[in-house]
Amino acid sequence: MPRIVGDQILATLNKIVPMSQMPTPVTASTIALLTMLLLGGPPLVLACDKREPTSDTGPGPHDYSGAPAESKLWREGDAGEALLLHARVLDTCAKPVAGARVQILHANQDGIHDPERWRADLISNERGEFKLVTVYPGYAGSIARHIHFIITHPNHRQLVTRLFFKNDPAISADIEDLAIVLEEIRRDEARVWVGGFEFVLAPR
Repeated sequence: MPRIVGDQILATLNKIVPMSQMPTPVTASTIALLTMLLLGGPPLVLACDKREPTSDTGPGPHDYSGAPAESKLWREGDAGEALLLHARVLDTCAKPVAGARVQILHANQDGIHDPERWRADLISNERGEFKLVTVYPGYAGSIARHIHFIITHPNHRQLVTRLFFKNDPAISADIEDLAIVLEEIRRDEARVWVGGFEFVLAPR
């Protein structure tokens, strides 16, 4: 059976059913069903957009238990600078992984780990997304600024990793694949950092 990319399928279907009349959102399952109903025969197979699993770095000497299911850790009046992270959890075909547990932990702006702050226990949504509003972490020892993540899902291998920041002068070449670009936003006199990342889980 031919492997056809999503854009080609949509272009073909659009000749038969205008995009304005298609169900929203146009998911892979919707495309497959429309293909089978309108064109006859078995549904076309969507190509796998092959992705390499995110590198594992180990959890570090930290206790992740007891973290709140709260994505907004930054509070008005907190010291340091706010960091907004928009992330996705994907499989190795770049499809979203919904319902993944995402445990997060990092140091405060001074590089100090506070067991009562800067920790979260989140679940990825149906698009594999999760968001975090926290403080831009400081240097914890000799390691570049980073955030710890443990991501688990019953259909995938557990991922234990860290995220780093490309604008950090302490970043090294061996961790650049785990480093994100941060955009700077000014709000009045405050500076806010914004970035995104896609975590890729390996299958079991």
